[in-house]
Amino acid sequence: MTLKRLIAIGFACAIIGLTVGPAWAQEGVAPAEVHKPMLSVPETTFDFGYVPQGAKISHVYWLINTGEDTLFIQDIKPG
Repeated sequence: MTLKRLIAIGFACAIIGLTVGPAWAQEGVAPAEVHKPMLSVPETTFDFGYVPQGAKISHVYWLINTGEDTLFIQDIKPG
């Protein structure tokens, strides 16, 4: 997996976490909304530091379901 692809996946996870995560915490949300699955990404950035050209690197981003229902990830498209 290339560094560009890893960064794209990290960025996509960050966007999902920032847009979907706080949505249920707003006041006035119907109780049925609270029981839906909710994706949380605790670590949205990672600094690889100095990486020599041609080196293979990787990093794991944890995706956590903080909702009360089963979370299905059906498709991932890196940017």
